[in-house]
Amino acid sequence: MKSRILVLFFLFLQAVVYGQYKISGVVVSDDNRPINKVQIYNESGGLLGQTGILGKFNFSSEKQALKLIFYVEEYRLKNVFIELKDFVNLKVTLETFAGKKTEVILVNQSTANLAANNARQIFNQIAGLNIFQNDDAGLQLNIGGRGLDPNRTANFNTRQNGYDISADVLGYPESYYTPASEGLDEIQIVRGAASLQYGTQFGGLINFITKKPSAKPLEVITRNTVGSFGLFSNFTSFSGTKGSFSYYSYINYKKGNGFRPNSNFDSKNVFGHLAYKPNEKDVLSLEVTYLDYLAKQAGGLTDKTFNGCINFRIKRIFLLIYLA
Repeated sequence: MKSRILVLFFLFLQAVVYGQYKISGVVVSDDNRPINKVQIYNESGGLLGQTGILGKFNFSSEKQALKLIFYVEEYRLKNVFIELKDFVNLKVTLETFAGKKTEVILVNQSTANLAANNARQIFNQIAGLNIFQNDDAGLQLNIGGRGLDPNRTANFNTRQNGYDISADVLGYPESYYTPASEGLDEIQIVRGAASLQYGTQFGGLINFITKKPSAKPLEVITRNTVGSFGLFSNFTSFSGTKGSFSYYSYINYKKGNGFRPNSNFDSKNVFGHLAYKPNEKDVLSLEVTYLDYLAKQAGGLTDKTFNGCINFRIKRIFLLIYLA
């Protein structure tokens, strides 16, 4: 009888031991640095473990599937779902909040209106930017950081593929040229003390990266957009690679009447990139950018038009009161 009890006890103990799944891993930041004191919870809010100085953690669980929540201050909360086996080793990367100084916008994944270069939609994922638009075609980019005037992006060092495109870098660094967003691959933004290595502007750096040449010998993409107020935009790109030579170029033409009288515009933008790669280490490239546009700006309101707007609003208010 005693031997049977001992056998049953050891069988039960073995089932308990084998019913425990071991989970371990490491939690790092987006620059691959270990994060200390990251709390790990299950979906019901129970604390399972916490990382140490090296960002490592380990705990056990009886469940075969877990929804883990990783939480620590100054980082975004992250949910991870895992199906457990005998042993699970994880590497979890946490992203910092919008206070980080370096950000990248992937233009091809953006839902913005690229044909109109809508800056408010393109840069909407970057916190702390002040943006205003004085045209409906995105001809002029106006971006400022916290507390800085956004007029002509004068407080940012503006670059395209790493070189300056502002009118006067050290004197009056205003940007009169904005690349066609349909021809961009990504937009890099550097702020804070790290941006001082690129220039003296307080806002930081904006670097427009154009698309890379296609691996095909010839690739042609054309898009035509028609909108309200006589908007017409054509974007046509030519790209390819043959042997050691590669190229990418686009033509962007847009015109429209504007949403106010005397605010019509006509823009022609041409970009060309030619590269020669003699070996695996060296690349010789040439880039040419041409922009010619006419953009009229509507004047302010006269006393007559201003009073007309006021009277119209007052009549609408009385009408609403009467209907109520």
